[in-house]
Amino acid sequence: MIETPLGPVPALLLYPFVIALGLSLGSFANVLIYRLPREESLLTPPSRCPSCGRHIRPIENIPVISWIVLGGKCRGCKGSISIRYPLVEIASGILAGIAFAIFGFSYEALAHGLLYIALVAVIIIDIEHWLLPFAITIPLTVIGLVGSVFFSLRPIVDCLFGMGAGFAIFMLMLYGGKFLLKKEALGGGDVAFGIMAGSFLGWKLVILMIFIASFLGTLTAVPLLLTGKDLSSRAIPFGPFLAVALIICLFAGNSILDGYLRLLGG
Repeated sequence: MIETPLGPVPALLLYPFVIALGLSLGSFANVLIYRLPREESLLTPPSRCPSCGRHIRPIENIPVISWIVLGGKCRGCKGSISIRYPLVEIASGILAGIAFAIFGFSYEALAHGLLYIALVAVIIIDIEHWLLPFAITIPLTVIGLVGSVFFSLRPIVDCLFGMGAGFAIFMLMLYGGKFLLKKEALGGGDVAFGIMAGSFLGWKLVILMIFIASFLGTLTAVPLLLTGKDLSSRAIPFGPFLAVALIICLFAGNSILDGYLRLLGG
């Protein structure tokens, strides 16, 4: 049973609504993925075919179902609509269900569900456009901070120190990289991501997140170096590694830190 404002409700009865909400949020994530890099309004114009610009009616915009019914094509021009759209929606529905399963009917479930879904958008946007949009990281920072102040998402002092640590370390990396490499190594979006991550993780785990992300990035760069790829002229987007490291720290960060301290203690 899950406690709700209307009283206890069997969890199984709530999952369809949670997953439907996740699918809808996934549909909005697709809007973010398409429009933010193009600096388009998120509200107007209404959804349209990426090929011919035809307005997509609400009945044609039902998450996953419409894509399947239309055979992945626009009803007007018959142009192909990427399978990424339903995949993002399905992933979002699953992630919303996971957040609900872990945290129940709570602010924590809402905050983490929004975070998981937003990270899907962040990964795709950064891979395609080398961009970590403030329009995603800043609202998430507010969600993390509000959760710490009003809902015990994380102790407020740890949240604030985490935001400060994320800001300081990424600023150091930004200017240190610029000094050593004589070019931009990170951008303001990475700094904003660090602040956002700190609001959810606290100072210890945000440091661990940066270490894990750097380690994952190195693991990716080494095979490219061995194959003769010139990484000096082609950087690797850091956002996907940060997003994966953030999820790792949310689920296993404390266990990783405890194991490391036990190892140091012999």
